[in-house]
Amino acid sequence: SGTVRIGAPDGFGVAFLAKRLGALTALHRELTIQLVPVPRSFSLSRREADIAITVERPTEGRLVAGKLVDYTLGLFASRAYADAHGLPQTPAELGRHTLIGYVPDLIVSPSLDYAAEFSADWRTSFAISSALGQAEAVRSGAGIGILHTFVAHSMPELVAVDIVAPIRRAYW
Repeated sequence: SGTVRIGAPDGFGVAFLAKRLGALTALHRELTIQLVPVPRSFSLSRREADIAITVERPTEGRLVAGKLVDYTLGLFASRAYADAHGLPQTPAELGRHTLIGYVPDLIVSPSLDYAAEFSADWRTSFAISSALGQAEAVRSGAGIGILHTFVAHSMPELVAVDIVAPIRRAYW
């Protein structure tokens, strides 16, 4: 019983947890869950969250931390974008496309600064500080973006841009 606040990155919090936590509250009517899906880290010591899901293993404080799950990120575009502009066949061709990514000075963790892993010349044309915002921009046909595969696979209008292998990250 009581209240449990869960802090999580926006993509994982909204696209994964929000769909599943309702079942937990249905089973435990005396439990109140507060899901806080924002693209930043949380301080457990300041009671910003009771449970924090992060993109990097916590190293400070007396915390119990463990890997929750691995996830992958890949390049995606909408079918409409692909029909209108074609898709790159090599990483070097990405520079001829509108690329969607994070606002550089608002990247909250080094593990989210992954654009260069897809192309050394990656230049974001449309920057959005939210993973879900980037997914919506890609879905709307605005360009090619690096998306969580679990989010992209839930959007049937997206196609994979298979010129670079997906990269693996972990939630902690």
